[in-house]
Amino acid sequence: MNWVILAAIALYFIATAVNDGATGWHFDDSGSFNVRVSNDDYSLRVRSEGDVELPADGSGVTALSTGDSLDIRLTRNGVERRVLFSSESGAIKQQFFVEGDEQPWGPEADRFVAEVMPIVLRETAINADERVAWLIANRGHAGLLDEIELIQSDFAQRVYTVQYAETATIADTDFARLMKAAGDHMGSDFDLRTTLSAVYDAQTPTGESFTALLADGGTLGSDFDARTLLEHVGPRMPNAAEAATAYLELATTIGSDFDMRLALQPLVTQPALADEVVAEAIDMAATELGSDFDLRTLLSEAAPRVGRSDVLARAYTRATRGLGSDFDHREALTALADGADLSPAGWRLLLDSTQGIGSDFDAAALLMNVAPKLPRDEEVLAAYRAALATIDSDFDRQRAADALETASR
Repeated sequence: MNWVILAAIALYFIATAVNDGATGWHFDDSGSFNVRVSNDDYSLRVRSEGDVELPADGSGVTALSTGDSLDIRLTRNGVERRVLFSSESGAIKQQFFVEGDEQPWGPEADRFVAEVMPIVLRETAINADERVAWLIANRGHAGLLDEIELIQSDFAQRVYTVQYAETATIADTDFARLMKAAGDHMGSDFDLRTTLSAVYDAQTPTGESFTALLADGGTLGSDFDARTLLEHVGPRMPNAAEAATAYLELATTIGSDFDMRLALQPLVTQPALADEVVAEAIDMAATELGSDFDLRTLLSEAAPRVGRSDVLARAYTRATRGLGSDFDHREALTALADGADLSPAGWRLLLDSTQGIGSDFDAAALLMNVAPKLPRDEEVLAAYRAALATIDSDFDRQRAADALETASR
């Protein structure tokens, strides 16, 4: 038995529970464990003493060391049945009980073992790697998905789902079914998010599969987990309109400005994505982010990505008009001037946005900063003078005018 996996399981079950039921777990250094699973269908208790080997086909127990044992109790429809495997003179002894009374071993005991052992493997995720391989080999991908859809424990479903993704090439239809099972059955945001991240790493889905994976993220109640998932997939996401739509749809579920800013950051800085996709993310930020600080910070991070793109310069400067703070407005435009390689049209857009700065000091400071960088283009210089005209203070207007004159020499 893989004790590293068992240790991870033990740590998990300390703090989590099975959907619509309860789970308890005890694990010690000798390899013994005690697990309880309860849901609307059955109550299961498994107690292991020592090193027990369980075959992947769920047929029983293949090996027990001297003095070791495996005790399984299942209560279903009000009836408790129990099977006890123990070591006796180098052989495995099997005992069967119904409602506490031992019964002769026969067909009923065999049927019980065939019923309960797959549940034990399924809900504890013990030997999940071997079980997944066996299910694929003997029942195909559909049979494995049937098994995954029966799992009650978020942890076990995560283990099985990730193992499947890491060891098989999954067809689009099977991938959609796998994602639906995760989204429908997993109640833990942590388990769902880490499952989706690991599946993405293993499969690198595109098209409908990528959309299906992010659609599962829409069931996450935690802004942190939704944001973390998007941060994880964003740098390597497909350059496709449907992928961007799925990404932004998940981002809209995030209520926190801080988390939404971090979720959008991979899109607005991604050089491999189309300008139109980046522009759409900037437009969304301008609409959804209520915090001037978060919007300004995101725009500043996006400034190098704008480059010489007029599409992005237009989206960027349009977003700056939503900043209520003159300081943040100035800082966002300063970042654009310093970080992008603006075309003359981009410079005109920046200077047009400057007219929306209400503070004479901030408007003048911005104009003085950009004056040396401006191309000697008459339309750009006219836009600079138009921005100058919006400054009421003679002192601030003059110092900004002097900066242009000095730069023109």
